[in-house]
Amino acid sequence: MTAEATTDRRTRQRHERRDRLFQAAVELFVERGYENTTMEDIAERADTARATVFNHFQRKTAILDEWSLRRRERAMTAVRAENLEDRPLREVLSRYLIELARISLDSRTETIACMGAAIHSTNVFGNPELAREFAAFVARAQETGEIRADIDPAQAGLLLATGYFGTLSSWIESEAAPFDLQEHLLNLVEMILRGIAVR
Repeated sequence: MTAEATTDRRTRQRHERRDRLFQAAVELFVERGYENTTMEDIAERADTARATVFNHFQRKTAILDEWSLRRRERAMTAVRAENLEDRPLREVLSRYLIELARISLDSRTETIACMGAAIHSTNVFGNPELAREFAAFVARAQETGEIRADIDPAQAGLLLATGYFGTLSSWIESEAAPFDLQEHLLNLVEMILRGIAVR
């Protein structure tokens, strides 16, 4: 076996181990709750050593960060799959948020467990990665003249992210059926675009 093949195999095994730990943690958050799950519990569920958990996730909140990252990546994949990156901001944001809504609807129990924990255990409203992703969308639209020049993309991104987290939090607290998550998120896009778009 070549050195390159050995490195590839080790990398693959590391990714597989990380995935196994991540899945074990999310399952436990759903079953027991975030606060009632320890790193030892995660190690036991994944059938690995406690030190291995810390090698991949130094803090329990890092698992929530990973959970959010994977959802953002899926939303961005949906945008790219439809070649929307250079389309008007309304289309990009709508598709991105529709995908996030779909993921949440398909995994409501998991979303309640993990997003609820993230809201209470991390500073999701501070300067989240989601805000930076939205800010990049806004900055690109500003370059094409779609968004007013006096708008700060970072502030607009934070506004969108805060609106998303607030809407998702309301959905978590409500019954799923009467609360149309997708509709609420699309309304959020419309409201914010009315304030920042060139008229």
